[in-house]
Amino acid sequence: MHLIIFSDILTPRIKYIFNFIFKDILKAEIEFTGNSQYFLQSEQAKISYGNNQLGDELFFKSAALLFSNKLEEFKPKTISFGGYLVPFPVEQSALPFDVFAASFFMLSRYEEYLHQKNTEEEFKPSKSFQHKWKVLDKPVIDEWALMIKSIIKKKYPNFKFNEKKFNHQPTIHFNILPGLPKGFLNRTKFIFSALFKKENNYLSSKFDRLTGIGLNNEQVLEKVNKMVATKKIKPLYFIDFPNVPMDYIKINGVSRHFKDHSIGLLRPCASNRQKINEIKEGLIKLKKSHPVAIPLTSQQLETLKFPICYLNILNSGITVDYSMGYSKVPGFRAGTCTPFAWYDLQLEKVTPLVVNSYCLTDDVFQYLTKDSAVKILHQYIDAVKVVNGTFYSCWDLKSLSDQPKYKKLSLLFVQMLSYSGN
Repeated sequence: MHLIIFSDILTPRIKYIFNFIFKDILKAEIEFTGNSQYFLQSEQAKISYGNNQLGDELFFKSAALLFSNKLEEFKPKTISFGGYLVPFPVEQSALPFDVFAASFFMLSRYEEYLHQKNTEEEFKPSKSFQHKWKVLDKPVIDEWALMIKSIIKKKYPNFKFNEKKFNHQPTIHFNILPGLPKGFLNRTKFIFSALFKKENNYLSSKFDRLTGIGLNNEQVLEKVNKMVATKKIKPLYFIDFPNVPMDYIKINGVSRHFKDHSIGLLRPCASNRQKINEIKEGLIKLKKSHPVAIPLTSQQLETLKFPICYLNILNSGITVDYSMGYSKVPGFRAGTCTPFAWYDLQLEKVTPLVVNSYCLTDDVFQYLTKDSAVKILHQYIDAVKVVNGTFYSCWDLKSLSDQPKYKKLSLLFVQMLSYSGN
């Protein structure tokens, strides 16, 4: 049994957001049609989307957004709904707002395109509509999807949805350190050239290691492996390669820790395509395996600019990304905890890039008391569990070390593994 969805005009935006809500979140089989006669005669479960109801089917009244093919400046009107605000109010509909337009607006990051069009400044979470509507702390699209499911089940009790299960996916990032070249002159030249490259933030780490106060990546990786040994989940590792020739990069020490783990590129938007091609080789060496075994993934924890960063990622051959989130503020940047295909609003099409959206980073916890941090951690895991989504979090490898200043963060990571139950 499948669900038939009718709309007079089936735009790319309509197909994209309906597919996401029904196929990706609710795991339902759907069929689109623009044929009203076929739709009315069908005895399947039915939804119509547009200005007017056709018969006795479930009807969701539409706003204009999904019928447009342009990026337009506007501020959505809102109404109060369930203790927060929702955009695109409508009347005589299964819900008092256009849930599909609202979901598309958030998922496509429509407001961030407009922001980037008007300014070079970084997009701040406090300026986002989700923050103003008081929904940034919820995977609100997934919550709305469950409301839609409940409405359908009431109208069509025999309609079956497949079940989706809660998942937990921590991500961990760190820098690969370069080895210094041999010979005094070569070393001096290497250090000075590196010092004048702003993006090389690893030199201080290198000197910390030499003076005995720095972290040993290999030791911390071993500790993490022991932490997750009894768990079903395996962390994803994202690695920042220094901007030096690949010959200077030492990987032997850490490579043995990646036999059963996925690895990807940290800061993809800081590298040009030639550098990314070099880094691919570095990732392959880390895994000591054939290139085919490395699905290319990425994570950008610094400024994520729309759409340029994602276009660069796609052009570099990266197909899975974990950059969607706010590195200093907790919240669901795209309104969901379900992976989704990125929709390019400039080209008005679905891209092959799969986006996985994180909601918490260790930076969020850094200046909180342990009790406050645990409360937030539990709040976000619970929010994702309720909708059977995937809980993504980001951790710096150093936060999981045995150094006294990272004790709280390391304990929180263990608490997260325990509370998520995976």
